[in-house]
Amino acid sequence: MTRRQTPDFITRYVVTYVNRDGMRQLAHAQQGRHTYATADEADAWIRAALANNSRETLESVYGGAAGVASLAVRPCACWPGHFDPVGIYFDD
Repeated sequence: MTRRQTPDFITRYVVTYVNRDGMRQLAHAQQGRHTYATADEADAWIRAALANNSRETLESVYGGAAGVASLAVRPCACWPGHFDPVGIYFDD
């Protein structure tokens, strides 16, 4: 592929939250291992995190109660092969 060609991105699903600046962003590192083939798989991560961690721990990671309450699944453009997300921010 030459520099001028654009790769065909694939859609995967990621867990996101609204940060303290009001921007929706990835809830995990920008790595393919944190993307999921289906929205249900990503939602299962949210359910497991809420069930298996204290509220205080989750709030310390996601910036308070509002951050935890904003956890949501979003489709995400990812690079083919390794599935790393193309970006970390989302429009909503």
